[in-house]
Amino acid sequence: MRTTIDLPDHLLVDAKKLAAERHMPLTRLLEESLRSYLTDQRLESRPKPEPLPVIVGPTAVVEVDLDDTSRLWELE
Repeated sequence: MRTTIDLPDHLLVDAKKLAAERHMPLTRLLEESLRSYLTDQRLESRPKPEPLPVIVGPTAVVEVDLDDTSRLWELE
């Protein structure tokens, strides 16, 4: 889609230089930059996952055979 935007002159000059250095059209550079920015914004707006609980010290369970996995389910 075609659209018109106003950019500060120095920003456009910098973008054109970068596009030339990367051997890519200015349009592609702007498209990739905007896509990257929008992706970052979406990731930042996601709710942060709750931290996993931290066990401070080991809690020993007496007389448990760790090789008997069916018994481990009964301990809960």
